[in-house]
Amino acid sequence: MLNKERVILMTKMASYEENEGRKNRSIMSYFRGDYVWFQVLKSLIYGTVAFGIIFGMYIFYDFEIFMMDIYKMDLLEFAKSVLKKYLLAIGIYCIISYAVYSYRYAKARHGVRLYQNNLRKLSGMYDKT
Repeated sequence: MLNKERVILMTKMASYEENEGRKNRSIMSYFRGDYVWFQVLKSLIYGTVAFGIIFGMYIFYDFEIFMMDIYKMDLLEFAKSVLKKYLLAIGIYCIISYAVYSYRYAKARHGVRLYQNNLRKLSGMYDKT
């Protein structure tokens, strides 16, 4: 005989396994610090590439003006200003990445705990019958 509560619980758990469970299992295979810092490191690399592309586009947009002004400008000061902008952009991006991936880890941990509680509840239902 089918127990309606068990069927509902197993359906809920199967849905979790198919959707969020796969992502959460891969996230939970890391320690919190390892997962967050690995993701921040990836963000740092992607942010550096994006900054380089945007900087290149900025230079090539007015390349003629840039080349005419290159002899008039202080190149060291220009490099310092670009470096400051890079560090500011990357710093903000890494802080946001840290917050986002810490939240994702906490959310995954919560989901896995709920799943484990449901497994215990389901096991208890089988023990009662």
